[in-house]
Amino acid sequence: MANGVQHGGTTGSGEKSHLFNFTGVSANKAGMGADRKLVADFVYQKSKNSQYTQHQIDLDAKQHARAEAIAKELTDFEQRMTCTERQAEEKRAEAEMEELEKHRDLSRTHCVVDMDMFYAAVEIRDQPELANKPVAVGGLGMICTANYVARLYGVRSAMPGFIAVEMVKNPQLVGSKMPPEELIFVAPNFAKYTKVAMQTREIFREYDPNFQAYTLDEAYLDLTDFLGSSGRDAEEVVQEMRKKVKESTGLTCSAGIGPNRMVAKIASDEKKPDGQTRIQPSREAVLEYMDKLPVRKLPGCGKVLEHQISTILQINTCAELRAAVCRVRRAFASRPKTSAFLLRAALGFSGEELSEEGDEVGAVGRKSLSCERTFRNEFQAVELRQRLQDLCRSVAEDMAASVPALACRVVTLKVKTSSFEVRNKQISVPRAIGFKANFGDGKETTEEEVNRVTQELFKHLEPVLESFLPCTLRLMGVRISCFRDQKQLLLKGQRQLCSFFSSRNEAAKDAVPLCADGGVATVASAKEVIELSEDEAELMELEPMEIKDESKRRRVDSVLCPVCGKRLVMSEADGHVNGHFA
Repeated sequence: MANGVQHGGTTGSGEKSHLFNFTGVSANKAGMGADRKLVADFVYQKSKNSQYTQHQIDLDAKQHARAEAIAKELTDFEQRMTCTERQAEEKRAEAEMEELEKHRDLSRTHCVVDMDMFYAAVEIRDQPELANKPVAVGGLGMICTANYVARLYGVRSAMPGFIAVEMVKNPQLVGSKMPPEELIFVAPNFAKYTKVAMQTREIFREYDPNFQAYTLDEAYLDLTDFLGSSGRDAEEVVQEMRKKVKESTGLTCSAGIGPNRMVAKIASDEKKPDGQTRIQPSREAVLEYMDKLPVRKLPGCGKVLEHQISTILQINTCAELRAAVCRVRRAFASRPKTSAFLLRAALGFSGEELSEEGDEVGAVGRKSLSCERTFRNEFQAVELRQRLQDLCRSVAEDMAASVPALACRVVTLKVKTSSFEVRNKQISVPRAIGFKANFGDGKETTEEEVNRVTQELFKHLEPVLESFLPCTLRLMGVRISCFRDQKQLLLKGQRQLCSFFSSRNEAAKDAVPLCADGGVATVASAKEVIELSEDEAELMELEPMEIKDESKRRRVDSVLCPVCGKRLVMSEADGHVNGHFA
C-alpha cells in the first residue's frame, strides 16, 4: 500500500491516510505542487469521522487481509514445487510470452490528444481575470477540474471541494510553497464545454475521420492512413493539429504518439501542458518506455489491483511485472483475464494487437458508461427523483460527448443506503436509447437531443427508484451498457465464428468433435447459440445472419478461439466461445 502504511491495530494520526493517497492518474496530474503524503494526511484528518471513511477503512482491511492470504498461499505453493515443476512452468510461461510477441504490431501510428485542464481552461478563457488565481470547476461537494494554480496547492479533480478550500487557505499544511489564497469555484457548464469539444473534433476529423472520443476532452486517432497518403512525419502532423486546436478554441492540448493506443495514451500525460511525446515504433523503444512505469500507470489498473500486485508479488514497475511472468500466472490463476491483461500490458500491447484484423472483437474501448453522486442521507422521494433526473442528464451529456455518440440497450440504477448496503437493478429496454451514430452532423440541436435522451433514461429508471422506496440513500448512480458498437462487433465475431467452423469442417479429415456437455458440435449448434433474432437485427440496423448448416462432423485435437485467439482443446471450445456472447 502507498507509503508503506501499516494495516490493523488502532488507527492513529494519518495511519489510514493512504486511502486518500491516489497513486494513479489524478495524483500524477501535471502541475501538482504539494506533498502527496501531506495532502493525503490532510484529507484523512478532515474526513476521518465520516461514515464514508469508516466504511473505506473496513473495506481496506478486508482487501489487505485477502491479499495477504493469497500471498501466503502463493509462497507455500512455491515452496512445495519441485525443480521439474518449476522448469515445466517456466517453459509454458516462455511459450506464452513468445506467442504474445508474434502479435506485436509496429506498423501503425496512433495518437491520443488530451485537452489541458479542459473545463477550467474554457472558464479561464472566458474570464481572463481568473488566470493567475486558484480555480476549481465544481462545488463544495466535488471538484471536476482544477487549474494549474490550484494544483500547486494540492487541489485535484475528484477531491471534495470543502477540503480543497482549507488546503488553499493553509498551504503550509500540505507542503505547498504557495501563499494563502481563496479557492474560486466555477459552476460547470457542460453545454459550453460540448460546443468547444465539437470545434476540436472538426479538426481531428481532418486527420482521422474515424477517430474515437469517450469524453469531451480526449480523442483517440489512428494517423496511419493520413501519414501514408501525405508522406509527412507524425510529430510534425501532431504539432500542426495541436496548433489548429489552439487557434480555433484558444485552448492548449497535449498528445502522445505511439504504435498502439495504450502506449499513446500513457505518453499523452508526459509533457503536460501543451506538449507532445512520441514513443518510437520499435520493440526496444516500447519496452524501454514501459519498463520504467509503475503498474498503476497502466490504463485499467486501479488502486485495488495495484495493492494486490504490490502485496502478493512485491512488484511495483512494469519491468518487474514482465520479469515475474511465472509468479503473475500463479498469483492470478483463478483470474486468467487479469493475468493476461498484466502480461500483455507489461509488453506494451493494446488489446487490438491480438486480433489479425486490427481490433479485439467484442472489446470495444468502452463497455459501459456511468455517473454516480454521493450526498448527505436523503429519504424524501421528491429530492431523490430530482437527483435521478440530474444523473440521467449527466449520462446523456456523456453519451453525446462520445464519438461516435452512444446508444444503449441496458440501463442500471445503483443506490447505496445509509447503512452502506448497495443495491443494483438492471433493465433491458425494447428499443435502443441514445443518439444516432452520426449525431452532430445533422440539423438537430445538441440541447434538444440531450433533453430527449435524458427523459428516456428517466422514464425507464423512475419505476426502478420507486421500487427501492421508502429508504434513506446516500449514493445514487446510473449506468448504461450494451452499446450499438458492441452489437456490431459481436456480429463481426459471429461471422468469424461461422467462417471458423466452416473452414475447420472443410480442413479436418476425421469425425465427431465433442461439445463441453459431451454432445456433438456442429455448425447448426453454433447457430442456435449465436444468431441474432430478426427483432434484434432490426433494432441494431443489421441484417440477420444466414448460416449454412454443414452435415459433416469433423474431429480436431485443438482449435484457436476466433474471438480472443486462445488455443483450446475441443472439449472446452464450445463453452469458451459461447462465453464471449453470453
